[in-house]
Amino acid sequence: MSARLARKLKSSLLRASKLKLGTFLVRRVNKRKQIYKLHYPNDLQYLKRRLLPGDVLLVEGDHGVSDWIKVYSSHTWSHCALFVGDQPRATAMAPKTFIEENPTLVEAIIGRGVILGSLSKYEGCNLRICRPRTLARLQRETVIQWALGKVGVSYDLENVLQFISLPFEEQVPPTRDIGEAGSGKFTCSSLLAAAFARVGLDVLHYYDPSTKTIVAYHHSHIQPKDFDLSPSFDIIKIHPVAYRKPGGFLSTLLSRKKTA
Repeated sequence: MSARLARKLKSSLLRASKLKLGTFLVRRVNKRKQIYKLHYPNDLQYLKRRLLPGDVLLVEGDHGVSDWIKVYSSHTWSHCALFVGDQPRATAMAPKTFIEENPTLVEAIIGRGVILGSLSKYEGCNLRICRPRTLARLQRETVIQWALGKVGVSYDLENVLQFISLPFEEQVPPTRDIGEAGSGKFTCSSLLAAAFARVGLDVLHYYDPSTKTIVAYHHSHIQPKDFDLSPSFDIIKIHPVAYRKPGGFLSTLLSRKKTA
Protein backbone atom coordinates (compact mmCIF):
# COMPACT_ATOMS: atom_id res chain seq x y z
CA MET A 1 0.00 0.00 0.00
CA SER A 2 1.40 3.40 -1.00
CA ALA A 3 1.91 6.12 1.59
CA ARG A 4 -0.61 8.34 -0.20
CA LEU A 5 -3.28 5.64 -0.12
CA ALA A 6 -2.53 4.93 3.54
CA ARG A 7 -2.97 8.61 4.44
CA LYS A 8 -6.22 8.74 2.50
CA LEU A 9 -7.51 5.62 4.28
CA LYS A 10 -6.47 7.00 7.66
CA SER A 11 -8.23 10.29 6.93
CA SER A 12 -11.42 8.46 5.90
CA LEU A 13 -11.40 6.33 9.05
CA LEU A 14 -10.82 9.38 11.27
CA ARG A 15 -13.64 11.25 9.56
CA ALA A 16 -16.04 8.30 9.94
CA SER A 17 -15.12 7.96 13.61
CA LYS A 18 -15.54 11.70 14.18
CA LEU A 19 -18.98 11.72 12.57
CA LYS A 20 -20.07 8.71 14.61
CA LEU A 21 -18.82 10.30 17.84
CA GLY A 22 -20.33 13.65 16.90
CA THR A 23 -23.73 12.11 16.14
CA PHE A 24 -23.68 10.33 19.50
CA LEU A 25 -22.77 13.53 21.38
CA VAL A 26 -25.41 15.61 19.61
CA ARG A 27 -28.11 13.08 20.43
CA ARG A 28 -27.02 13.09 24.07
CA VAL A 29 -27.12 16.88 24.47
CA ASN A 30 -29.93 17.78 22.06
CA LYS A 31 -32.64 17.77 24.72
CA ARG A 32 -34.80 20.63 25.95
CA LYS A 33 -33.24 22.36 28.94
CA GLN A 34 -35.13 22.37 32.23
CA ILE A 35 -34.02 25.93 33.02
CA TYR A 36 -34.12 28.60 30.31
CA LYS A 37 -33.80 32.36 30.90
CA LEU A 38 -36.45 34.09 28.80
CA HIS A 39 -35.85 37.83 29.00
CA TYR A 40 -39.34 38.89 27.84
CA PRO A 41 -42.47 36.96 26.86
CA ASN A 42 -43.23 36.85 23.13
CA ASP A 43 -46.50 37.77 21.44
CA LEU A 44 -46.75 35.51 18.38
CA GLN A 45 -49.42 37.60 16.68
CA TYR A 46 -47.33 40.73 17.06
CA LEU A 47 -44.26 38.83 15.84
CA LYS A 48 -46.07 37.65 12.72
CA ARG A 49 -47.09 41.23 11.95
CA ARG A 50 -43.49 42.40 12.29
CA LEU A 51 -41.95 39.66 10.14
CA LEU A 52 -41.68 40.09 6.37
CA PRO A 53 -41.11 37.19 3.94
CA GLY A 54 -37.35 36.94 3.50
CA ASP A 55 -36.52 38.03 7.06
CA VAL A 56 -34.10 36.02 9.18
CA LEU A 57 -35.26 34.96 12.64
CA LEU A 58 -32.42 34.54 15.15
CA VAL A 59 -33.10 32.20 18.06
CA GLU A 60 -31.37 31.63 21.37
CA GLY A 61 -32.28 27.97 21.52
CA ASP A 62 -33.67 26.13 24.52
CA HIS A 63 -31.94 22.78 23.89
CA GLY A 64 -28.66 21.57 25.33
CA VAL A 65 -26.97 21.63 21.94
CA SER A 66 -27.76 25.37 21.77
CA ASP A 67 -25.36 26.00 24.67
CA TRP A 68 -22.75 23.95 22.84
CA ILE A 69 -23.14 26.12 19.74
CA LYS A 70 -23.07 29.33 21.78
CA VAL A 71 -19.77 28.31 23.36
CA TYR A 72 -17.90 27.63 20.10
CA SER A 73 -19.44 30.66 18.34
CA SER A 74 -18.90 32.96 21.37
CA HIS A 75 -22.31 34.52 20.82
CA THR A 76 -25.93 34.45 22.01
CA TRP A 77 -27.67 33.20 18.87
CA SER A 78 -27.56 29.46 18.33
CA HIS A 79 -30.08 29.04 15.49
CA CYS A 80 -31.56 30.93 12.56
CA ALA A 81 -34.52 30.41 10.25
CA LEU A 82 -35.89 32.07 7.13
CA PHE A 83 -39.40 33.47 7.45
CA VAL A 84 -41.33 32.58 4.27
CA GLY A 85 -44.92 33.13 5.41
CA ASP A 86 -47.70 30.79 4.37
CA GLN A 87 -46.62 28.60 1.46
CA PRO A 88 -49.56 26.28 0.68
CA ARG A 89 -48.09 25.00 -2.58
CA ALA A 90 -44.75 24.08 -1.02
CA THR A 91 -46.52 22.56 1.98
CA ALA A 92 -48.62 20.36 -0.31
CA MET A 93 -45.61 19.17 -2.30
CA ALA A 94 -43.04 18.57 0.45
CA PRO A 95 -42.81 15.19 2.27
CA LYS A 96 -44.97 15.28 5.40
CA THR A 97 -42.05 14.24 7.61
CA PHE A 98 -40.41 17.58 6.84
CA ILE A 99 -43.45 19.76 7.62
CA GLU A 100 -44.54 21.03 11.02
CA GLU A 101 -47.97 22.34 11.90
CA ASN A 102 -48.74 25.81 10.47
CA PRO A 103 -45.31 26.20 8.86
CA THR A 104 -43.95 29.66 8.06
CA LEU A 105 -40.19 29.03 8.33
CA VAL A 106 -37.55 27.23 6.30
CA GLU A 107 -34.82 25.96 8.63
CA ALA A 108 -32.18 23.26 8.93
CA ILE A 109 -32.48 21.23 12.14
CA ILE A 110 -29.87 18.84 13.54
CA GLY A 111 -31.11 15.29 13.19
CA ARG A 112 -33.95 16.26 10.83
CA GLY A 113 -32.51 18.20 7.90
CA VAL A 114 -34.15 21.13 6.10
CA ILE A 115 -37.80 21.47 7.09
CA LEU A 116 -40.81 23.74 6.84
CA GLY A 117 -41.01 24.76 10.47
CA SER A 118 -43.52 26.37 12.80
CA LEU A 119 -42.91 29.77 14.38
CA SER A 120 -44.88 28.80 17.48
CA LYS A 121 -42.19 26.45 18.81
CA TYR A 122 -39.97 29.48 19.46
CA GLU A 123 -42.56 31.36 21.50
CA GLY A 124 -40.61 30.64 24.67
CA CYS A 125 -37.20 31.66 23.26
CA ASN A 126 -35.30 34.92 23.04
CA LEU A 127 -35.61 36.14 19.44
CA ARG A 128 -34.39 38.82 17.04
CA ILE A 129 -35.30 39.71 13.46
CA CYS A 130 -32.61 40.47 10.86
CA ARG A 131 -33.95 42.14 7.72
CA PRO A 132 -31.94 42.04 4.47
CA ARG A 133 -31.17 45.51 3.19
CA THR A 134 -31.78 46.81 -0.36
CA LEU A 135 -33.55 43.65 -1.57
CA ALA A 136 -36.51 44.16 -3.88
CA ARG A 137 -39.62 42.01 -3.51
CA LEU A 138 -38.60 39.85 -6.49
CA GLN A 139 -35.17 39.21 -4.96
CA ARG A 140 -36.77 38.21 -1.67
CA GLU A 141 -39.02 35.81 -3.56
CA THR A 142 -35.97 34.31 -5.30
CA VAL A 143 -34.35 33.69 -1.90
CA ILE A 144 -37.55 32.11 -0.55
CA GLN A 145 -38.16 29.82 -3.52
CA TRP A 146 -34.55 28.61 -3.51
CA ALA A 147 -34.77 27.80 0.20
CA LEU A 148 -38.13 26.04 -0.25
CA GLY A 149 -36.49 23.87 -2.91
CA LYS A 150 -34.06 22.55 -0.27
CA VAL A 151 -36.75 21.12 2.05
CA GLY A 152 -35.84 17.48 2.69
CA VAL A 153 -32.08 17.96 2.27
CA SER A 154 -29.82 16.48 4.99
CA TYR A 155 -28.23 18.48 7.80
CA ASP A 156 -24.48 19.14 7.55
CA LEU A 157 -23.32 17.71 10.87
CA GLU A 158 -19.73 17.56 9.63
CA ASN A 159 -19.76 21.35 9.40
CA VAL A 160 -20.71 21.68 13.07
CA LEU A 161 -18.06 19.18 14.13
CA GLN A 162 -15.39 21.10 12.24
CA PHE A 163 -16.44 24.34 13.89
CA ILE A 164 -16.29 22.89 17.38
CA SER A 165 -12.94 21.35 16.43
CA LEU A 166 -12.89 17.62 17.05
CA PRO A 167 -10.42 18.89 15.82
CA PHE A 168 -9.74 20.62 12.49
CA GLU A 169 -7.33 18.43 10.55
CA GLU A 170 -6.18 21.63 8.83
CA GLN A 171 -7.15 25.27 8.67
CA VAL A 172 -9.52 25.86 5.76
CA PRO A 173 -9.46 29.27 4.01
CA PRO A 174 -12.73 31.19 4.57
CA THR A 175 -13.41 31.19 0.82
CA ARG A 176 -13.44 27.38 0.64
CA ASP A 177 -16.29 25.15 1.71
CA ILE A 178 -16.18 23.13 4.90
CA GLY A 179 -18.24 20.22 6.14
CA GLU A 180 -20.31 18.53 3.46
CA ALA A 181 -21.42 21.66 1.63
CA GLY A 182 -20.07 20.12 -1.57
CA SER A 183 -22.59 17.29 -1.15
CA GLY A 184 -25.49 19.73 -0.90
CA LYS A 185 -25.93 19.53 2.88
CA PHE A 186 -26.59 22.56 5.06
CA THR A 187 -26.58 23.90 8.59
CA CYS A 188 -29.21 26.46 9.59
CA SER A 189 -26.92 29.39 8.80
CA SER A 190 -25.19 28.01 5.70
CA LEU A 191 -28.62 27.34 4.17
CA LEU A 192 -29.70 30.95 4.60
CA ALA A 193 -26.34 32.34 3.52
CA ALA A 194 -26.47 30.26 0.33
CA ALA A 195 -30.03 31.45 -0.32
CA PHE A 196 -29.08 35.12 -0.07
CA ALA A 197 -26.02 34.51 -2.23
CA ARG A 198 -28.45 33.68 -5.05
CA VAL A 199 -29.29 37.38 -5.27
CA GLY A 200 -25.76 38.61 -4.65
CA LEU A 201 -26.18 39.41 -0.95
CA ASP A 202 -23.16 38.22 1.05
CA VAL A 203 -23.74 37.87 4.77
CA LEU A 204 -20.26 38.72 6.04
CA HIS A 205 -16.80 39.61 4.75
CA TYR A 206 -13.26 39.65 6.11
CA TYR A 207 -10.23 41.75 5.29
CA ASP A 208 -7.41 39.93 3.51
CA PRO A 209 -4.21 41.83 4.39
CA SER A 210 -2.16 40.00 1.75
CA THR A 211 -4.31 41.34 -1.10
CA LYS A 212 -5.74 44.33 0.81
CA THR A 213 -9.24 43.42 -0.28
CA ILE A 214 -12.58 42.69 1.37
CA VAL A 215 -13.57 39.09 0.70
CA ALA A 216 -16.88 37.31 1.30
CA TYR A 217 -16.97 34.22 3.49
CA HIS A 218 -18.11 31.01 1.82
CA HIS A 219 -21.67 30.26 2.93
CA SER A 220 -20.54 27.15 4.83
CA HIS A 221 -18.49 29.36 7.20
CA ILE A 222 -21.47 31.52 8.18
CA GLN A 223 -22.89 31.12 11.70
CA PRO A 224 -26.18 32.46 13.14
CA LYS A 225 -24.37 35.34 14.87
CA ASP A 226 -23.11 36.62 11.51
CA PHE A 227 -26.58 37.82 10.51
CA ASP A 228 -26.54 39.96 13.66
CA LEU A 229 -23.06 41.30 12.80
CA SER A 230 -23.66 41.73 9.08
CA PRO A 231 -23.84 45.24 7.56
CA SER A 232 -26.14 43.71 4.92
CA PHE A 233 -28.94 43.17 7.47
CA ASP A 234 -30.86 45.59 9.68
CA ILE A 235 -31.64 44.58 13.25
CA ILE A 236 -35.36 44.63 14.03
CA LYS A 237 -35.72 44.30 17.76
CA ILE A 238 -38.93 42.76 19.03
CA HIS A 239 -40.76 44.94 21.55
CA PRO A 240 -41.79 42.83 24.56
CA VAL A 241 -45.44 42.57 25.50
CA ALA A 242 -44.84 44.53 28.72
CA TYR A 243 -43.71 47.59 26.75
CA ARG A 244 -46.89 47.69 24.71
CA LYS A 245 -49.51 47.22 27.41
CA PRO A 246 -51.07 50.27 29.08
CA GLY A 247 -49.62 50.52 32.56
CA GLY A 248 -46.88 48.05 31.60
CA PHE A 249 -43.15 48.16 32.05
CA LEU A 250 -42.58 51.41 30.11
CA SER A 251 -45.34 53.19 31.99
CA THR A 252 -43.80 52.04 35.26
CA LEU A 253 -40.40 53.40 34.25
CA LEU A 254 -41.86 56.79 33.28
CA SER A 255 -43.79 57.06 36.53
CA ARG A 256 -40.62 56.24 38.47
CA LYS A 257 -38.72 59.01 36.68
CA LYS A 258 -41.47 61.52 37.47
CA THR A 259 -41.41 60.69 41.16
CA ALA A 260 -37.61 60.41 41.45
